[in-house]
Amino acid sequence: MESIVGTLVGRESEQEVLSALVADSGGRALVLRGDTGVGKSALLDHVADIATAERHRVIRAAGVEAESELPFAGLHQFLYPLLTYIDRLDDAHRKVFDVIFGRGGESAPPSVMTLGIAVLDLLSLAASQKPLLLVLDDGQWFDTSSTEVCGFVGRRLTGSSVKLVVGLRCDVPSGFDTAALAALPVTTLSEKASEELLDLHHPGLEPNIRRLVLDEAQGNPLALLELPPFVRRGRAERTPEELLGYTGIPLPQRLQHVYGARIESLGGAVRAELLRGALDGVGAGTAAGRTRGTRYRLRDADEAAACGLLDIDPLSGDFVFRHPLVRSTVVQMATPNERRGAHAVLAEVHRDDVERRATHLAASTVDPD
Repeated sequence: MESIVGTLVGRESEQEVLSALVADSGGRALVLRGDTGVGKSALLDHVADIATAERHRVIRAAGVEAESELPFAGLHQFLYPLLTYIDRLDDAHRKVFDVIFGRGGESAPPSVMTLGIAVLDLLSLAASQKPLLLVLDDGQWFDTSSTEVCGFVGRRLTGSSVKLVVGLRCDVPSGFDTAALAALPVTTLSEKASEELLDLHHPGLEPNIRRLVLDEAQGNPLALLELPPFVRRGRAERTPEELLGYTGIPLPQRLQHVYGARIESLGGAVRAELLRGALDGVGAGTAAGRTRGTRYRLRDADEAAACGLLDIDPLSGDFVFRHPLVRSTVVQMATPNERRGAHAVLAEVHRDDVERRATHLAASTVDPD
């Protein structure tokens, strides 16, 4: 996601860690933990490429939300490519795997320990010919049974030739959170790396568009890659009158989905509160402290903070948006009537500020007033 022709941008320390993991003669497990769009998948691709170059066998799996309630659905992805090795195990272990592959009839599922030991033996057998790397993306959507077994196995890889790398969203609870596996935080890119990535994929941006994308993305590689075409088109299509009071930017569907589901899950009153804050320019992310002037103070928004949409400003103690993309998503998901209603409320809030009041009044009307 943040690479071009196989070259990662701004991930030198992460590349060192992953290279060392592959080069290690012993088995290890590592969890890459970060926000949506921050570049975990790109790093998983990178470690898979390194392992392939070092003549490891690489088996990949991906968590799918639709299968997160199906027992062993995730584990099946890892084990199916190793099906031929199962017949070389003893009878006891072969029977354990019958449950995973639906051949156990009405047999009760084995315990985590029983299945975990059988999986360890299977992986060791497969790795006896060449080292084995298991790569799991979107591990937060792995079903509970598969997560428990992977955690059990991941804690016992020492001395084997098997390695496990898991990509995990930090905003979704997962069984991997308590699996006691080594973790590597994947943070947003630095300003310098963000500029490099943006210029690499979108050279020649107008300076104002380039600055807007950098401010809105705040180091999120997915946003840096996908925002420019939408920002260009959005700015070209909007007249100055239409921009009055508007603080968000057009978002592609993929970026809107990052926070959209969480916003939809909130109650109507909380969504309306977020919309008023977004339209009045409440701070977001690391830029929150740069917000000038008095802005709408978000109240009764603990529900939004609990699901990772808001943070607390350490200086003022007020709610701020966790990321500019949250603010833009809130605005984009609202209906025109909801936006006009919010502007009308804000006009009343700022009745003592002539310019702000006029701006919100203008945005709250359809026809000339």
